[in-house]
Amino acid sequence: MTMFQPRSIFLLLVFLIGFSACSDDDPVQITHYYNPVWTPDGKTVVAGIWQYLDSGSDAVTGPWIDPGTLAVYDMEIESQSVITLPVGTVHRLYSFDPSGMALAFVEDAIGFYSLDGSELLRYSPSAGGTPMHLAFNNTGNSFVWTGATANEYTVNTTQYNSTGWSIEDESTLFSIPRESPIIALALTSQRSVALRFADGVVREYDFDGALLNTFTTTPFDTENPWQQRLMLYSLNGIRLLYFRDGSGLHRFDLESGESRQLVKGAVVDMDVLASRATMVYETGTGDVWIATTDASPLTRIAPQNLMPRFSPAGNGIAMVA
Repeated sequence: MTMFQPRSIFLLLVFLIGFSACSDDDPVQITHYYNPVWTPDGKTVVAGIWQYLDSGSDAVTGPWIDPGTLAVYDMEIESQSVITLPVGTVHRLYSFDPSGMALAFVEDAIGFYSLDGSELLRYSPSAGGTPMHLAFNNTGNSFVWTGATANEYTVNTTQYNSTGWSIEDESTLFSIPRESPIIALALTSQRSVALRFADGVVREYDFDGALLNTFTTTPFDTENPWQQRLMLYSLNGIRLLYFRDGSGLHRFDLESGESRQLVKGAVVDMDVLASRATMVYETGTGDVWIATTDASPLTRIAPQNLMPRFSPAGNGIAMVA
């Protein structure tokens, strides 16, 4: 099974669904790839795998692959490997730390795993409650994370050592009442974060807890946290926060406080890349468009492909098909 194909004006990488069968009576092996994520240097892509056997009737056997399995593709040597982690990857957010040496997951604790599947660090905070979401700071080895206690949601920061894989410092920045659940977190500067709540409100806070911006959106009912993400575009003093909900694709200007709907109708996934001043989004019909930062379509790059994700290094777009 071929996993990637180079195409388009970028190096476009496409994860393919694989089918294999010996006869019409044999079960069909279905392989789905999902949620591709790049290393910061653009040299490696990982994606979740979901495999099962379909007999062609109502009976489906499987899944027969571990739900913690990831495919790892090395761009330099064009080689694919498979690793299995002790955490589930289905409907689970994961991201690389800035060093590119570890994938981080939040599952009651915060786990760091190497690309051979071994655990580098499991972090259970001493304060701040049970971890919910995390976002890495691009300068230095630190990350911000949200936690839940019995009565509060907390926003916290932790410094770690990516050589010895140890925790060096941790502190709670501020807390808010535990009312509407937090469903997404994004760093918006070196001293501010945006939180998305289940009731549709997005709030930006300074690290001291001061409220900077409030935006109202449509409550978005989905079990997939990848669809709830807040994505920051920051370039030359411009800070734009992108997100999608059931009504389409939206953008918040964090400097002016302006809210704008860019696309009306189904937008299944999207990503932004400040270094190229561009974005990519997938429509409900399965079309993927490269567009300007105000979502004006420039190039239709692939029909019937899903989950487009830019390489942080600007050398490609990964999608699943």
